[in-house]
Amino acid sequence: MIDDLFAPWNRDDGPGCAVAIYRDGAIATARTFGMANLEHSIPITTSTVFHIASISKMFTAYAIALLARENVLALDDDLRTYIPELLTGPVTIRQIIHHTSGMRDQWDLLRLAGWRTADLKTSADILRLACRQLELNFTRGTRFQYINTGYTLLGIAIERLTGKSLRAFCDERIFSPLAMHDTQFHDDANRIVPRRAQAYARGNGGTPRIDMPAYETVGPTSLLSTVDDFARWENHLLTADPKWIDFLTTSGTLADGRPTHYGFGCILGEYRGLPVIEHAGGDGGYRAHYLRIPFERFAVAIFGNVSDLKPGVLAREIADRVLAGRFPIAETDHTLPAWAGRGAGIGSPDPADLMAKSGNYRDLLSGMTCRIEPRGGRLFMLADTGGEYELAPAGPDRFRFLIVDAECIWADGKLRVLYGGNEQALLERVDGVAPKLAPLDDYPGAYDSDELDVRYVIHRDGEQLVLTRAKFEPGALHPVARDEFTSIADGVQLRFERGNDGAVNGMILNAERVWNVRFTRASDRGEETFSSPPPS
Repeated sequence: MIDDLFAPWNRDDGPGCAVAIYRDGAIATARTFGMANLEHSIPITTSTVFHIASISKMFTAYAIALLARENVLALDDDLRTYIPELLTGPVTIRQIIHHTSGMRDQWDLLRLAGWRTADLKTSADILRLACRQLELNFTRGTRFQYINTGYTLLGIAIERLTGKSLRAFCDERIFSPLAMHDTQFHDDANRIVPRRAQAYARGNGGTPRIDMPAYETVGPTSLLSTVDDFARWENHLLTADPKWIDFLTTSGTLADGRPTHYGFGCILGEYRGLPVIEHAGGDGGYRAHYLRIPFERFAVAIFGNVSDLKPGVLAREIADRVLAGRFPIAETDHTLPAWAGRGAGIGSPDPADLMAKSGNYRDLLSGMTCRIEPRGGRLFMLADTGGEYELAPAGPDRFRFLIVDAECIWADGKLRVLYGGNEQALLERVDGVAPKLAPLDDYPGAYDSDELDVRYVIHRDGEQLVLTRAKFEPGALHPVARDEFTSIADGVQLRFERGNDGAVNGMILNAERVWNVRFTRASDRGEETFSSPPPS
């Protein structure tokens, strides 16, 4: 019934995934495709253990809810009650759970502070970096922004409150009682995990290459599990006290009462007229999605070990097939076009319309830039951070992201990016506007950030400014406006500041989920450069 959907991964010389369809809290169908380990020719089975990345948040939030139910903590407690070394506050546990905390995201912070992808990250590393932050992305409670940092801090708070690691607490209170014996928070990178899948990404020519996340960071990620174990979790969610499950799956709210469409570690939405509860995960080469339609007592889990898998799209396709005739909204009125790999759809977009939407855009909220680009009758968003997202037509001037539950809407000369109905970005076109540039010699020098504990150096190379920093290759800076540049290689936007004398004395850095980090120009304005990464 579903094998054709997974044909590209159904091979004995490449990675793939495990898929389970649950009805009434039990496995109705389970299929496996591809290999768990290419070096040892081990196939994927339903008991193969996968890193399921951000689906971990569902269990960290559940652990917090257990402690709240037992009055060990209160959701409106200031997190600094348990982590007093945090400098930005107050921030409530509830705000962190529902992603309204305004915190800067740990992964961007680490990258900007000089951590490479392969460097081992621990919860203690995140704590130290989080405690250096002096400012927020936005005023707490005023908007939704998906942030990992808070969930790491929740894991630390649980350990301080209970005297047990998040791994031990969840095993004792959640996994062992539910007989989820292959599920664990992986907080020790050297721990041997039987039947664990290796993760892969596609290299040049499509050849798989190992792509394992280097984490001992638990809370927002690092949960290991199997599609077999998730049958027990799904059964628990269907059979536990309905009031308890309703509490866990009720949306948070912003200060003005608007819903966040995010509950306790779960995304709350709708698909073809039916409420859905879901979460996605992706770290390194691992990809995962857990989609629930409780009204139909239906769920699907897809856990994979290759970065080109799109489990969220595939989970909806499985729902279309298994629940055919059960949706209030017909498939052809709702799903994506055939070229996107999803049903009959609404037809191909007008090439002229795609060209009209193409160009360079800047987010008025964060300052980050991106490019909208048509390719072969399809539309893509290319972010400065290196992300590439396909956009599928969903109506006039409306497009949906293929791999996340978000959409783009063109209106009033602006491009709005919405997630769960909440505005995540408001972009304006910057094509055709020649930036009024100051002399390039205004900018070269060294810039220091106390919050990141890092030095960036700007130097001039002919008619180009270049950003250099330790352990990373130099990145060219592209002008956007006066005193404002972007670096696609580094995934940052820089806005230089001037003193009363008109001289540049600092800069403000923005990244996708880290905003307004202040750098001060070093008094010596040294031309120190980091021309190439040092030996490992």
